[in-house]
Amino acid sequence: MQTVVTEKELYTQFAKLLEFPREDIRPIVEECIQELHESQYPEEAVKELLSFKNDLDRLSLDSLQELYSYTFELVSDTTLDMGYYLHAGQDGFKRAKNLVTIKAMYRENGFPFEEVAKGELPDHLSVLMQFLGFIDSEELRRDFMKTFVVVSMEKLHRNFQTKKNAYRHLINASYKIIDKDVKEEK
Repeated sequence: MQTVVTEKELYTQFAKLLEFPREDIRPIVEECIQELHESQYPEEAVKELLSFKNDLDRLSLDSLQELYSYTFELVSDTTLDMGYYLHAGQDGFKRAKNLVTIKAMYRENGFPFEEVAKGELPDHLSVLMQFLGFIDSEELRRDFMKTFVVVSMEKLHRNFQTKKNAYRHLINASYKIIDKDVKEEK
């Protein structure tokens, strides 16, 4: 019997993959691959996740953690702080206002930001994906994805096209899923 994976469940799983890698990353990747195989998402997303898994199989956890830190924390054009892509080159006040707005949205919807974020900013992609998996309002999810998430993901996705690293595949898969959900009429 085939189970239907909800986009909410998939967002929550992808959020875990976008956090600093721990020992449990490989089983989570396997679960996401299985969920994508049983879903309505594009085959390209499955292929990207399989490529990510293949790269993971060649890396020790220490090497993967080093790659994560370098890719997402030391290189600004591939940061997971998504507000950066909307406000790059502008004054910091616009981004700060955006962070406050996002955090207020989390609070208004009962999202346990402090617990989930583990020190990350409100616009960190793993936190955003957790929120997308948490909220029940389809209208709010779709609006937030259209006005903030997909716009910044397009820029992150574009920046990764010149990178030769395992996380390129995870970002590509994430982008394909979000892009499909934003463009799909419900």
